[in-house]
Amino acid sequence: MSQENKFDEGTTFVLEKIANIVKGSSGKLCIKLKDTTAVELHFEGDTLSVDIIEPKILGIADQVDSNAGLFEKLRTARKVGEILNDKGLSISILRKGKKALSIGREATPTISSFITQSDDIQIDSITQVAKLNRDIKKTNVHQIK
Repeated sequence: MSQENKFDEGTTFVLEKIANIVKGSSGKLCIKLKDTTAVELHFEGDTLSVDIIEPKILGIADQVDSNAGLFEKLRTARKVGEILNDKGLSISILRKGKKALSIGREATPTISSFITQSDDIQIDSITQVAKLNRDIKKTNVHQIK
């Protein structure tokens, strides 16, 4: 089995589980690091908002490939966007309360589709995406030390 097929199967499985949780759900879940809120998950209908408040949390999730930049990762995320759209779901990624990206059904990209090569990923704020990218790089630098 090729790596791509393994990724597709694993991604599909996870997204189906997320779809079951998100669809029709409402509420908020906070993830803390050392008594500080790092991520807030807001569930409402078919939308999940992920607010990354403490960038250190990105270091935990980003250990797989610390050399790839955010825009490169966006291109690989297009498959995730397609699956979310097919399931009728949307995920909004916020940075400290400010919307950076929309992925899935609610994404309506214009120029950002040239960067992501997807109709299912929308860059809501290039400024917030750039800051998120900087946060990721800064977190990775601190991990190396």
